[in-house]
Amino acid sequence: DLGRFYIFGGECNYLLRLGDDYQLHAVREDGPGGWVNSTKYLAECPGNWNEAEIKSILDRAEACFQTSLSDQNMRATIIRKKRSVGLIPKVDEKIPREALDETVLRIQTELEEAKVSLPFCAFNGGRDAWVDVGNKRVGVQVLQSYLGIPCEETLHIGDQFLLTGNDFAARSICPCVWITSPEETTYI
Repeated sequence: DLGRFYIFGGECNYLLRLGDDYQLHAVREDGPGGWVNSTKYLAECPGNWNEAEIKSILDRAEACFQTSLSDQNMRATIIRKKRSVGLIPKVDEKIPREALDETVLRIQTELEEAKVSLPFCAFNGGRDAWVDVGNKRVGVQVLQSYLGIPCEETLHIGDQFLLTGNDFAARSICPCVWITSPEETTYI
């Protein structure tokens, strides 16, 4: 049963599997049996993304984060990763929810107006805001394909189905349950 527990990180950018040692281990991406190779026939699979397009999305998002930092006088730091960029509060600081929502809405508007071709997710994480190349729709679709599970046998459980949340995109690929607390997650 442990080997049937998977976690997708970065919306759909890295896949982990629970091992017999109760530790999470990265699932091989490339080569025979690699999840990226096994799902390349899916048009939106991360293995098909153009690196220049990824860079363009992240550059635009980072510029929006910079503008928001300045405009809203936020005490925060921008972090750039391989396929994501985020805004996190400085130590002992808190970013108001409204400031995070405003930042996410700015970025969503910027990327939609730029007509980016890759899927992306700009979301308010509650304490921080992030933009990932890819989204949970892609992640669920890749998992369905990789594990051979049809959409009618898939259930996505999440807590952020609003437009500034990161679970919204999954609604288009499988049934979803919107939870509001850890207790409700246990119940579901």
